[in-house]
Amino acid sequence: MTAFTPPPLSDTLAWLLGRPVSAEDGLTEDELAAASHRLGCQVPPALRAYYAAVGRRADLMAGFQRFAPLQDLECLGDKLLFLEENQAVCWWATDAQQRVWQTTDLDAPDWHEEDLGLDAFLHTIAYYQMAQGGYPFCGMRACHGFSTQGDLAALLHAMQAQAVVDVAGLRIFTVGPQALVWYLHAERELAEPGLFLSALDADRFEALCAQWDFDDLG
Repeated sequence: MTAFTPPPLSDTLAWLLGRPVSAEDGLTEDELAAASHRLGCQVPPALRAYYAAVGRRADLMAGFQRFAPLQDLECLGDKLLFLEENQAVCWWATDAQQRVWQTTDLDAPDWHEEDLGLDAFLHTIAYYQMAQGGYPFCGMRACHGFSTQGDLAALLHAMQAQAVVDVAGLRIFTVGPQALVWYLHAERELAEPGLFLSALDADRFEALCAQWDFDDLG
């Protein structure tokens, strides 16, 4: 895994939305304070900032993985459960040190620490939310279109793709305003079904599909 130092979370969210976040996107300080009071502990700063910025946006809260609604945040021992995998296969929690932990069993959790701290983890999840359904337009180039790993690298270079996420099994790149290319991999080999394109704007999406031979997934 390549280490990235993400920009401020507010910058990432503004880029993904194509505008600065607004008061209508997030939750109020009163709502966040009420959640902390109910829990009996403070919501860690990075998570609090995410909910304050975009806690009312379905695309960033539940575009793929599902952030807990504020009223459903739950403490499990010294950890705050905040995120559920889209098929309820696993869950993520954080702690007072803003480490991130994963478990596959909520009844008898066996916690495993993620490599990323909370701030970098939220940066990664925000991009993945938009890549995997938050953006309305999605295309794909199938694996059989790449004879070698070098073909993929050459395409990304030609698209002037800028890496923003590089974690185990997942790479995401920006390719201009509110457009992402991304893929899943095993040992850097492109995984089925192929390379994906996700975009916010229809005209931008259609232009990228035409230029780089992505098929519109509808």
